[in-house]
Amino acid sequence: MPIFDILGPILLLVVLGVVLARTGFLGAEFIGRMSEFTFRVALPAALFHAAAQSGDPDPRTLGILAALLSATLLAAVAGWVAASVMRLPGPSSAALSQGAFRGNLAYVGLPMMAYAFDGQPNGEAHFAAGVVVMAVSTSFFNILAVVVLQSAHHRPSWASVRPGLESIAKNPLLIACVAGLVFNFAGGRLPLFLDRTFSTLGAAAVPMALLTIGGSIAFIKLGARVDGMAAAAALKLVFLPGVVFVLGKVLALPPDDLRIALIMAGCPTAAAAFVMAREMDADASLASGSIVLSTIFSALTLPVVLWISR
Repeated sequence: MPIFDILGPILLLVVLGVVLARTGFLGAEFIGRMSEFTFRVALPAALFHAAAQSGDPDPRTLGILAALLSATLLAAVAGWVAASVMRLPGPSSAALSQGAFRGNLAYVGLPMMAYAFDGQPNGEAHFAAGVVVMAVSTSFFNILAVVVLQSAHHRPSWASVRPGLESIAKNPLLIACVAGLVFNFAGGRLPLFLDRTFSTLGAAAVPMALLTIGGSIAFIKLGARVDGMAAAAALKLVFLPGVVFVLGKVLALPPDDLRIALIMAGCPTAAAAFVMAREMDADASLASGSIVLSTIFSALTLPVVLWISR
């Protein structure tokens, strides 16, 4: 499938979200509600449906995860090194590090997976493998974020760690993935009316997620630490996919598996990075700015990611 046919719908829906928010058609409160619905209902439905039909456990995901999670750790370290070079204070360093590795897998990675493998041979199997990778990676992001953000304060405490651990246990996307996999491994089969219900809700998840991203960007303002924001965006969009590409070649990943890993690695910084930074007393302004810059410039880097993974 041509690269523009994959990215075109994603970029246009994000831009539409920005325009609708800027013109006042979508207010901040409505966008917040739509984001909540997408996160707690539509996306979980899509993930449960995909995981429930993913077939037998596939060892291929181990290679994808080995490349993606190893690169994630390196990006987190690179973020701290960059912050040290720029002499940023601890809270800003933590926010930069988190922005360098925490990708928006659900709102960007999932739509890209859907379009990249739509109509392709074994497309459903590739998408299902991507769902499993997304579930594991998202959990890893949450755990690593707790470690990174807590390290900025040098005072381990349950009160500051608990929000991160609770976000893992209560994450509806993770719960949906695990429930779908358990249902699948148990040999379950959805009745037709439930299958169609989950399928319909899942189909709504992609456009709603992308409109939400655009609407959210319209209301986020850049702070003073533009250098830190730019460094986080560069590490997320260039360094992380580059490391994944090298590791994928070293691990001899098949082309489709490498494409899954690169799509996940090439996603811009997740909005959850701002939420976690605010909850754990890191630099929330730098976190929000890295989200904006990485989302904007991903329009330039994602075509490259798709091209080198062909």
